[in-house]
Amino acid sequence: MSVGILIISHEDIGHAILNTTKTIIGSIPCPVETVSIDMDCDCDTQIKNIKKIANNLNCGDGLLILTDLFGATPSNIASAIDDKNSVLVSGLNLPMLIRVLNYYTLPLYELSDKAIGGGQDGIMAYYPNKINEAS
Repeated sequence: MSVGILIISHEDIGHAILNTTKTIIGSIPCPVETVSIDMDCDCDTQIKNIKKIANNLNCGDGLLILTDLFGATPSNIASAIDDKNSVLVSGLNLPMLIRVLNYYTLPLYELSDKAIGGGQDGIMAYYPNKINEAS
């Protein structure tokens, strides 16, 4: 068994990131579902739908919920799941999801830490035109 992963995002962001991840790592090794939230969605309907999906994904090892932006509608809807065996991590990006799927066998809380670390480690600045001051 493994932790189930639920991606909730604006429009098709989560689906696009999952497809790109699948292309990079070859396959999705654990249960993952994506839910796209439209800007004019009915939140009550979405909450009911997402609770059903969450129940199906959580096979006993927990549920990691990834959302794109903390405080926005997908994150607020995800917080309504209110399951003691779930963790919500916001700030979804490609490095985060790749890290999660590479460590999917970890327990829920360790996996959520990997998600955060992967997301943060994937943020870099590169200045190709900066003059090397040491020269």
